[in-house]
Amino acid sequence: MGAVFMVVATLLHPSRETATTIMASEGRLVVSHSLYTLSWLLVLLGLPGLYATQRGKMARLGAVGFLGAFVGTYLIAVTGNFGFLAPVLAKEAPTVLNSINQYTAVIVVNGLAAVVFIIGYAVLGIAMTRTATLPRLSGVLVAAGGPVHLLGFGAAQLISPVLWPIAVLGSVSLGAGLAWPGYRLWGARVATVRLLLNRGRRA
Repeated sequence: MGAVFMVVATLLHPSRETATTIMASEGRLVVSHSLYTLSWLLVLLGLPGLYATQRGKMARLGAVGFLGAFVGTYLIAVTGNFGFLAPVLAKEAPTVLNSINQYTAVIVVNGLAAVVFIIGYAVLGIAMTRTATLPRLSGVLVAAGGPVHLLGFGAAQLISPVLWPIAVLGSVSLGAGLAWPGYRLWGARVATVRLLLNRGRRA
């Protein structure tokens, strides 16, 4: 579900966040950030399970990727809280909204979150491609999806909203790359439980 929430949130999110666009699309913005929050929460809950089952196969590269992806996702989730405050600021104090976006500490934290997120998922995806138990393509999707999603997001905000589809494409890639092995691992566990239950009944 985290993957679905991620894609839907990106589709709903305004392609550019200014006082004018925020007020014009307030409902979409709030729903989008609510879905992003749920998505990142589910990703944070799922990443440890994915890494734990593949830790031996991913080696040190996987450890670095997991930590980067986990911390990056957490920072993105925290900074995303601003999306709930933005509509109020856009209506009541648009100049304050612009000042916050240009505040040095905010720029540093947002930049750090983006860098850690991008590097974390790129490295994690590469580590996933090196395991024999996970679909290689899922690793490629994660390695490409994380960077493309955030770079597309930033490009649309800073350069042109025409570039927003890049962020959408990245969310689809990242979501699919994480959901695919998650679904396989879950299915394997369910099958194991059913097998044990059937053996117990026969005994």
